[in-house]
Amino acid sequence: MNRRNKVLRNLLILAVLLPPAFFRSGLYLTPLSAHRHSERSIHYGPSQVVHIQDFEQGKYILCKYDKWISCNTVNQQWLFFWRFGNQVTGIENDPAKAVCYSWNQSYQYCKAYGILNDDRVKKIEITLSDGTILTQTDFYEDMFLLTWTSGTKNDRQNRDMERIRGYDSNHSVLYEDSLTGSPLGESQ
Repeated sequence: MNRRNKVLRNLLILAVLLPPAFFRSGLYLTPLSAHRHSERSIHYGPSQVVHIQDFEQGKYILCKYDKWISCNTVNQQWLFFWRFGNQVTGIENDPAKAVCYSWNQSYQYCKAYGILNDDRVKKIEITLSDGTILTQTDFYEDMFLLTWTSGTKNDRQNRDMERIRGYDSNHSVLYEDSLTGSPLGESQ
């Protein structure tokens, strides 16, 4: 067998073996592809993507599915590949609450997200343990997403979420919930 035939044979072998190995590695070409595969892997969804927000390590994908809300994390790998992260299933929406929310932390990256069940809520405000106040008045349909960092990987500052409030257009509090401790992934 001459050199050219050996090269062609080896290229053919690589063409057959590489795609299955690539897809089993958990790497995907787009963030939405990684998100959809993460949902399929736990038999959840397909969800409706409401908003996509960039952060330093990748993207947050805010979604609705049936009576659930979620904010999946998709991380960028090796410049142009994507791998799914955490929180794909989210929480079940409780329509009895004016605001149904969750929050979590992965390393120094924190997020609070939720859905507004009361049309009168015009502003969401969260207070962090260091006194920082984050607000949102422009919503994604009826959902919100607030993000912050909690120091660096080596120097973790205590910036947990302590309180969430929902205000109406007259700045009256319609909803309030206080938290203590570390993120539980679901509101109390």
